[in-house]
Amino acid sequence: MADVNIQQTPTSGESRGGGSGAVWAIVVIILLLVVAWFVFGGGFSRRSTTNLNVNVPAETGGSGSGGATKTPSKTP
Repeated sequence: MADVNIQQTPTSGESRGGGSGAVWAIVVIILLLVVAWFVFGGGFSRRSTTNLNVNVPAETGGSGSGGATKTPSKTP
């Protein structure tokens, strides 16, 4: 019988397949970091001021707890 030797040279797509996967992973991670920075960090240093006007009814007499407003007595 005759020996058969088959040699194939890899095409351009196969030779860089492993490296391109790592590059795509880094690109996706950077893209996610940029999106997170815009969502959570405010993006272009946008400053917003929020005014909250809350009307709380005044406390009306009664015994109430009021423990936080009393001054502690000093004992020798």
